Amino acid sequence: YKVEETPTRGPALRLVQAFALTESHGRMHDRVSDHAGGFPVGDGGSRHMNGAAEKQTLAGESDRRIFRQLAAQISDILTREKTEAWAFAAPAEIYPHIADLLPRPQRDHIVEHVKADLVKIEPAKLSTHFRSLQTL
Repeated sequence: YKVEETPTRGPALRLVQAFALTESHGRMHDRVSDHAGGFPVGDGGSRHMNGAAEKQTLAGESDRRIFRQLAAQISDILTREKTEAWAFAAPAEIYPHIADLLPRPQRDHIVEHVKADLVKIEPAKLSTHFRSLQTL
């Protein structure tokens, strides 16, 4: 969203771009072809342990790929819109992962950090989550 000043109502939000990352939807089980333990891991002898860590590694790599995609999308929008100052909102658990992937000049121009999941908030109520958009 981009903040536009209106003469009578104060700041208003205008959607600049919407996008969906399809990889973020669904369960890991549906995205991989084998199950944890499908490939035995062991010492080559009679001891076998099932490779449950394989699934965790895949989930971590999938998350990193999604974070990179989000950071690239944000960076592209900021560059295209020639944004000087901006507010960034993301759930607290993923906020630092995305922010760290942004180019330093763009990261340095974040004027408000909102660590909250606002994806399902209706647009009319978004401004209530940003101090910089509150009327004094």
